[in-house]
Amino acid sequence: MEWRGHSAGGHLTGMLLATNWEHDYGLPSNLIRAAFPISGLFDLRPFPFSWLQPKLQFNLEQVMRNSPLFLECPGDSKVKVLVGGDESGEISQRGNLQTIRNTFVSRVLMQIHQNFQKKHHFDLLDDFLGKGGEITQLITQTMNPS
Repeated sequence: MEWRGHSAGGHLTGMLLATNWEHDYGLPSNLIRAAFPISGLFDLRPFPFSWLQPKLQFNLEQVMRNSPLFLECPGDSKVKVLVGGDESGEISQRGNLQTIRNTFVSRVLMQIHQNFQKKHHFDLLDDFLGKGGEITQLITQTMNPS
């Protein structure tokens, strides 16, 4: 299985990578062959201090349990974290790229791509509108190496 997700979907992608498929569900440990979180929310620690907190009602235990950044990733998936160079705000991964690299690198075969310099959180998805988009090409090349 290959998985892609944007923003909250990137968070879910991280949570899928942190699932112990073999132990918890009796499925192969390599169930997820590759994952491409796009502007994923790996660190939920800012959310209790955001405008979303009255709806989310996160406590510290929930934040840590549901932040992929702090979870073990038992599989051997290929992971490419895709981030726009013009990301901004608390949910931006720009400030966390080194942390993400240091945290995940020992657990998964990972490359972080931040070479989408003129892209932000939302227009990163424009690459999926046609066959020639940079992200589409990157995913295709990763899944079908020549």
